[in-house]
Amino acid sequence: MRLKALPSALLCLCLSGCLADEVGGVYLVSEGTGEMPSAKDFGAEVFFQAGDTWRAWSSASWLSIDPKEGKSGRNGIVMRTVEANHTKTRRMATVTIESGGKQQLLTVWQRNDYALFEPREYVVGAEGGNVNLAFSSNVSKDSLLIRYLPVNWLAWEGDSAKTRVADWSGKVRTLVAQPNPKETERKAYFVLVLGAERRIDYQVLDTAWVRQLGK
Repeated sequence: MRLKALPSALLCLCLSGCLADEVGGVYLVSEGTGEMPSAKDFGAEVFFQAGDTWRAWSSASWLSIDPKEGKSGRNGIVMRTVEANHTKTRRMATVTIESGGKQQLLTVWQRNDYALFEPREYVVGAEGGNVNLAFSSNVSKDSLLIRYLPVNWLAWEGDSAKTRVADWSGKVRTLVAQPNPKETERKAYFVLVLGAERRIDYQVLDTAWVRQLGK
């Protein structure tokens, strides 16, 4: 089995194998293991030879398969993560490819890099006040960032403008909300990401909302 390098968010897994010269509706794909990131929308393309019509399916809801069926000959399927892994444990899925009454299995793992806001929504009154933005994570502090779109009614407590997380387990960052002079509520969102400050190709691990009520 061979994986082809794919553009954008597709991640190549190191799976290898060989094609059998067996006929009669049988194709063989060597068993292999691969590891996906903890974020969603990452995947890999697997190629195989089918001697008959075939179908494929995944044992886990977090891993999709496309296409799910096809004709004989050279074929490929894309395995893609459709959910982030927020379980705090590494998890496994089995992909089954069946043709001519015979099956081949692929084992795929999804890593458990996690950073979770606790809670994910914060509500502050129209009068303003402090918001304690709390989170937990197993990610190295050198890789974890809080990113956000600046708004004029929220600011970090004190004079800290840095988004890098100094302490990444059970940390609380305090935001100060200004009074809301309008009757309509307003929102701001924050994300915990893996990636360097100057890079744009970062991996989002979790999102939190700060909602301020109207007066």
